[in-house]
Amino acid sequence: MFSVGTLDSVSGRRPTVLALHGQPGTGSDFEAVARALDDRCRLVGPDRPGWGGRADEPAAGFAAGADDALSVLDREGVERAVVLGFSWGGGVALEFAGRHPDRVAALVLAASVGPGEPTALDRVLALPVAGRAICAGGLAATRLALRRSAFHGILGRGMRGVDPNHARRFVDDCLSPGALDSFMVEQRALVEEFPRVLQGLGGLRVPTTVVSGERDRLVAPGSARRLAESIAGAELRIVPGVGHFLPGAGASVLAEAVVAVATRAGLADW
Repeated sequence: MFSVGTLDSVSGRRPTVLALHGQPGTGSDFEAVARALDDRCRLVGPDRPGWGGRADEPAAGFAAGADDALSVLDREGVERAVVLGFSWGGGVALEFAGRHPDRVAALVLAASVGPGEPTALDRVLALPVAGRAICAGGLAATRLALRRSAFHGILGRGMRGVDPNHARRFVDDCLSPGALDSFMVEQRALVEEFPRVLQGLGGLRVPTTVVSGERDRLVAPGSARRLAESIAGAELRIVPGVGHFLPGAGASVLAEAVVAVATRAGLADW
């Protein structure tokens, strides 16, 4: 688990940010966000079962991910947190807010899955034989691209601003052949569980900011706008010139979004 900051500061308790990573990913994906937050918040970024330091545990779906997030807050002694969900982790954040609204002070949904998913491609990727073969090839190709020093040019301008050293660690932690099983479990959850998660959007009543990269092509077109429209009072921010990996390329924007929703939720007054 990646954690930066302490619970207490000179002025009192700092807001805690529970950061939920994507698929694939680990809690360390939020290192740049933690730096951008400086001493304003404490960031806790757990690895989900199946990833990083918990690669030996079986991966699971959104409901299990929400329960796991709850156990992290209990273990850390945190009553209410700002929940930052990235990509697939955004679905976990939404499920967590629906299941445990008393523990979620605010939401920041970064390049999150949302309305429009699962797409037709998502359904193909979830197939046990053909989908698994495609996913294996995709993970291998991404692994090769990120190992090259010129990966920015290979993967497009949307990766501009991402630390190359983090990209290479990401390869080692998240793109090994053994990660395929975890990826497939979560891909099937996107198809089988996520439509039910979306049905609960209208019932959410917490300060929410949806953040999307202008060049993001990994979530369904228009998903960020529709996600913001589906949650009462949600704000939408588009980050110019970046793609899907907002924790790296848009870390400062995410940090400011966290501070803003924490303030709206009454967790702090900077």
